[in-house]
Amino acid sequence: MIEILKISLITFMFCALGHEGMIFNFYQRLITRLPDWLSWPLGKCHKCFTGQVSLWYYVFTKEFNTFDLMFFVSASIISSMGWEKLYTWLDDIN
Repeated sequence: MIEILKISLITFMFCALGHEGMIFNFYQRLITRLPDWLSWPLGKCHKCFTGQVSLWYYVFTKEFNTFDLMFFVSASIISSMGWEKLYTWLDDIN
C-alpha cells in the first residue's frame, strides 16, 4: 500500500511541477508537441501518467496476478486524484 502512495505522489507532483514557471515546465513543453494519445501517458495528464508508471512498476516488480494488477493501478490513480484535491485545497488557502 505504501508503494501506491509513493508512486501516486511522485507522479502527481511531477505533473504539477510542469506548469509555467515550475521546474519541469521544459518537459511539459516538450511532450505537448506529441499527439494526445502519446503525450497524456507521458505526463500531460497526471492520472494517465500515474496509471502508466504504476502499471509498469507492478509488471516489473511483482508476481503477476490480474486482479492485483488492476487493484494496484486503480488505487494509484485514485490516490493521485486525492493528491490533486489536497494540492488544490492548499493552493486555495494561499
